Amino acid sequence: MMTYSRNELISVIVPIYNVEREIDRCIQSILKQTYHQLEIILVDDGSPDQCPQKCDQYAHDDSRVKVIHKKNGGLSDARNAGLRIATGEYVLYVDSDDYLELDACERLLKSMSEDVDIVVGECREVEGNEVSYQRHTNLSPEKIYSAEEYMIQSIDRNEWFHPAWLNLYRRNFLIINNLFFIKDLYFEDMEMTMRLWLASPRMTYLNYPFYVYVKRGGSIMTAGNKKKKIKDVIRIFTSWMSEIDSLPDSVLKSQLYRDTSRKYIAFAIRLGIDEWRVAGIDFPFALKYSKGFIEKFKIIFFATLPKTYQFLFSRIVA
Repeated sequence: MMTYSRNELISVIVPIYNVEREIDRCIQSILKQTYHQLEIILVDDGSPDQCPQKCDQYAHDDSRVKVIHKKNGGLSDARNAGLRIATGEYVLYVDSDDYLELDACERLLKSMSEDVDIVVGECREVEGNEVSYQRHTNLSPEKIYSAEEYMIQSIDRNEWFHPAWLNLYRRNFLIINNLFFIKDLYFEDMEMTMRLWLASPRMTYLNYPFYVYVKRGGSIMTAGNKKKKIKDVIRIFTSWMSEIDSLPDSVLKSQLYRDTSRKYIAFAIRLGIDEWRVAGIDFPFALKYSKGFIEKFKIIFFATLPKTYQFLFSRIVA
């Protein structure tokens, strides 16, 4: 029996498209939360299966559930549609093929305070019988950090994670700062990350894997329109560089340059990009902002033998 006394409303936004087999697990994990003050927004993004009917049934059975039926516009568009009608003090995104631990909302809300805009949590990644975790090893739970402190410390451990569903957000912070997702863009969470944290939220850390990320076959890196993915990645990193260039804080700027170079190489290898294609990011730049032997070695390897690096990496992660 839950004895927690807070009663702020959390809007849980669930974009739904072609997940007929996974949708019940996801929605049940939200309905059964130990914290009950929820506004559950199911966004049917023109799903061609039985998901629309399932959503309507959930709304019929539980008054906390709201349903939006809309023309297919993609994940970003569906999340934005949910955010526009959300009325909760806080917002949580959940992808419909994933699910929450049953005390997720209660734990997140306990970490939220008047001085905090974002609670960053942990997730458990499940792929078949394999389990791994996204967690921060350089943050202290319950301590309040500025956005700059969070970025610097997270990047130092290569733990500046991008999934939108990893955080509980203060809704007004998202609305005031126009933090909506860009439509028709691959890797939309990564694009949002820079805008989100440069809006200077105050954050705290919940060291609990409240979210279960279920990896399914058909990686976004290998499926779909490869040319569009490459174009979008270049667009995102170009935007990142423009944002970072204007920052006055030299320490934060150096860390963000480091992270941008590191992530560019990671995406280049996965997408088959064998050259520097973002203005401002090249071999001298990446080497300048790298730290440690392994990081420098990867940059030199990519710069001199990108196709070999890509071949070896594909065998390692296969």
